[in-house]
Amino acid sequence: MTAQEFREEFNLRYNNALEGAPGLDTFEISSYLTIAQEQYVKMHYDGSKDVSTAFEYTEKCRRVLSPLVRNKILDTPMTNVLTSNIPSDSPLNGGMTEFSSFWDISDDLMYIVSEHVATGGTREVENGPLIGYNITPVIPITHDEFHLSYKNPFRKPSKRKVWRMDSFVQGSKVVVELIPSINFGFIQEYRVRFIARPRPIIVESFESADDTAGLDLTIEGRSAMATCRLNEFTHREIINIAVQNAVLDYRESNLQGRVQLDSRV
Repeated sequence: MTAQEFREEFNLRYNNALEGAPGLDTFEISSYLTIAQEQYVKMHYDGSKDVSTAFEYTEKCRRVLSPLVRNKILDTPMTNVLTSNIPSDSPLNGGMTEFSSFWDISDDLMYIVSEHVATGGTREVENGPLIGYNITPVIPITHDEFHLSYKNPFRKPSKRKVWRMDSFVQGSKVVVELIPSINFGFIQEYRVRFIARPRPIIVESFESADDTAGLDLTIEGRSAMATCRLNEFTHREIINIAVQNAVLDYRESNLQGRVQLDSRV
């Protein structure tokens, strides 16, 4: 669907659901569609609505999110706790271990699908990795799991696994902390496959639309017209969610208004 088709179908369904309700402007429609798109992605990644909708559970679920799958190879950490002089007021100060390193994955990261690190050897040749290029899986853990397992010789990091903890968000950067074992060696590469956050759906440029021009409005820093990048079979489902949200908001605001009026009376 084009951005204009998104707008027209949203308005058609919204007006059919709420006869006589006030219309929504360009910014409001774009906001509802953008929120609905994110809800749709979350639902199909984690199966929050139904386990059969989880990523990679069915062919449809894989196709829903496939346009958002990204690969990233990082070969330079933001800092290595063991070798860096980190200012005391920096969020990078205070790694969980002296062997920790911090990595900036991406500013559009939504979910990590798979990840591993590489150590030793020369990076790669035309037909694949060279001898001595060791691949080790990265395992996500929570802070509670870290404290319960770090001193356990059977559960702590080893040559066969590296831990990853979500660290913090710095501006638009998503930063993670990688925790190897004492004898693991230097991490040469951190390879991540992830689901990227979809860009906003904006049905008309806010600068040029009659009802938003001059208001300096943005959604996630964007104001130019943009349509949905997900596969086309998802578009009407996203519109359905957006309309449901808009109808619910309208009915709740009316109910709150009636409650306030009754309390004054």
